[in-house]
Amino acid sequence: MPASFQDRLEAQLALALLSDCGCLEMLGKLETDARRTGMTGAEIDVALEGRSFEARTSAALAYACAIKAARVDLVADARNRAYVFGLSDEELEAVAQRTRQIIGSVAP
Repeated sequence: MPASFQDRLEAQLALALLSDCGCLEMLGKLETDARRTGMTGAEIDVALEGRSFEARTSAALAYACAIKAARVDLVADARNRAYVFGLSDEELEAVAQRTRQIIGSVAP
């Protein structure tokens, strides 16, 4: 069964938010998980940079990375860009919640 859009987004969020972890074991696991969703090597590479080839997903990733950076100006800009690409407040709140969970899962 092909992975759902949600599974792919989850994998991309994890790659984008944890790409700077410096742990080869974790990055390997994230890449394996991403490949299970059907992501290609190129999609994984751009997700590690906090981007996507799909505009809505790229906007969601930018929003998540802005939250991680804890910069109010970046969060506001990313939110406004996400609106342009059709993301709703509900979708952005789901991205924000998942972002906090991912970041919290590796906190020292």
